[in-house]
Amino acid sequence: MLDELKIINEIWNLIREKGLGYSVVPSSFDDACALPIGDSFLVFTNDGISESTDRLPNMTWYEFGWRLAISCVSDLAAKGARPLGFLVSLNVTRRLDMKSILEIYKGIADCAKEYGFDIWGGDIGESKEVVIDGFMVGVTKRPLWRNGVRPGDLIAISGELGLTGAAFHYILQGGTGISDMRRIYEAAYRPKARLKLGMLLSELDGVHSAIDLSDGLSRSLHEMARASNVKLIVRERAIPIAKEALEYAKANSLDPLSLALHAGEEYELLFTLEPSCWKQVRDLCNKIGVRVTVIGYVEKGYGVYLEGKEGLRPLEEKGWIHLRE
Repeated sequence: MLDELKIINEIWNLIREKGLGYSVVPSSFDDACALPIGDSFLVFTNDGISESTDRLPNMTWYEFGWRLAISCVSDLAAKGARPLGFLVSLNVTRRLDMKSILEIYKGIADCAKEYGFDIWGGDIGESKEVVIDGFMVGVTKRPLWRNGVRPGDLIAISGELGLTGAAFHYILQGGTGISDMRRIYEAAYRPKARLKLGMLLSELDGVHSAIDLSDGLSRSLHEMARASNVKLIVRERAIPIAKEALEYAKANSLDPLSLALHAGEEYELLFTLEPSCWKQVRDLCNKIGVRVTVIGYVEKGYGVYLEGKEGLRPLEEKGWIHLRE
């Protein structure tokens, strides 16, 4: 059975067989790539969303456009890159009216204003459902990659988790709401990217790697472990779970840890750093008002493990993987 990871692997095998893909870094398996230009790097990323798989119930066209743009901003944030410009290809159906089309672009434009990038143009086409694809370019002096993890590193994360998992359960499975659903709704319909944090992290030599959590914490940890050939150990009790997610989990008899580990579209940053760099990172994050938490550490070996009351146990890789059941 096909899934996203198998497709990516086969495509890269084909590209390498043709001697292609080596002019950028890294040459495979990351959410972005970079081209050296003088003493800096141009960083490129793209994402695509479709109406049938990515537009949540009651999601406005404005929010749909925002969702595309923020996913690309988040990819650049994980690389420590400042976004410069965005190209957008929009395929629409004949049933979509001009007001809805402009709402999509208003969402993209407002994201551009908030995160400081320009909209350079794109393409318009026709399809059986609304599909948008975005290509974003950024710049940084030192890109951060998922394959930079080193034994001895600390594993840290920004923000709090579980809100998106709660939102998806409520929206898609008809869960019982709690008294304050504001942050849960925002996580699903108007997510934010940790751009300022990512740019600061890239300036610190003691920070070795980063990835965003758009595919979920458990999958992102496994992606880092595979790319870097290391063993990641995560302390179960250290994972920061939002109080609203805890309350929602209790109201719906759910495991809050699963909400934090396995929901995609989180857009927080997961990164590793030298222990000697932790105080500097913490102080910088306090200045910009971003919570960061050390959730584990890195050893020689392979795989991802949870450390709990009963010792170490392998962490199952879940989260969002296209085409997988």
